[in-house]
Amino acid sequence: MRTFLRFAFALALGLAPAACDDDPNNTNNTNNINNVNNVNNINNVNNTNNLPGPLGGELVLEEYEMIGSHYSRMTGVIGAGGFPVWQEETLVEGDCRLLKYVAHYCEAYCEGVCVAENVCEPWPTFVDGGTLTITGAKTAIAADPGDFGFFGANGYSWYGDAADLFDDGDVLTASFSGGAAAAFSVDASGVAPLVLTTVQNDEITLENGGDTVFEWVPGTGSGTRVRVTLNANSSGGHGSPYLAIIECDTADDGSLTIPQALIEGFPETYRWEMCAGVDCPLSSAMRYRRGIMPVAGGDFDFRVGSSVSFWIVHQAMQR
Repeated sequence: MRTFLRFAFALALGLAPAACDDDPNNTNNTNNINNVNNVNNINNVNNTNNLPGPLGGELVLEEYEMIGSHYSRMTGVIGAGGFPVWQEETLVEGDCRLLKYVAHYCEAYCEGVCVAENVCEPWPTFVDGGTLTITGAKTAIAADPGDFGFFGANGYSWYGDAADLFDDGDVLTASFSGGAAAAFSVDASGVAPLVLTTVQNDEITLENGGDTVFEWVPGTGSGTRVRVTLNANSSGGHGSPYLAIIECDTADDGSLTIPQALIEGFPETYRWEMCAGVDCPLSSAMRYRRGIMPVAGGDFDFRVGSSVSFWIVHQAMQR
């Protein structure tokens, strides 16, 4: 049996307990909804993170609204390229890009993902930065590096059962005590809660035949941006790469145009009433501020944000 089939079978069976990827506490998957960067991905030609140089790591701390429930969470890694991305960038237009998962095959056993014909990319191993402590938040936050399966070794993760970490403008400091990576700290400021106006009843419809305008109440502070991440379903079992992702990063002015070409290249997506054997992921929008710190391998990007999740309803374009 070829390696990709073994890989898909392992994904379907190897994650225990299985969990849909809209679980805010789930980091055991090969998708990361916060990421629009992967400088190690040979297909990535557009840096929508708006950074002047390569990415040396990422940390996201967010207040998170998920279909009427409120949480807080943190995910982070130190290492070139930041969070892993297995999709390939296929189209860029305006503030958005379309990524698609393309199945490749490796004749020899691949301990990771086949990113091209007979080209194996191992599961990521990130750099141990020691204990991570967040100061300036309303809740004490600390995490040690751990192994989160397909998310990668030496990742950082934290989960809270309330969405009340900061107020607009609060300065938060992320400090790594040092390990294989030298100790460092980076600051970013809190944001006001994001309020979406286009999303109704926790869903938005992407119609073929034209652009979609995505709207929210614009921010009033300086230095904020909004990131919109639209997820198609997973390509195999729980934790497998999503079939496609539309990612947009734009000014916090209340409006984003999602281009027609990207919408019509997106797979069928709907509001799943049941989810079994696949992820049925939610999509999200996040208002954020960032702080940047140079580290080995590039810039470490610390983003503090307010996120809202929602469903997408979209019919695949008939060609």
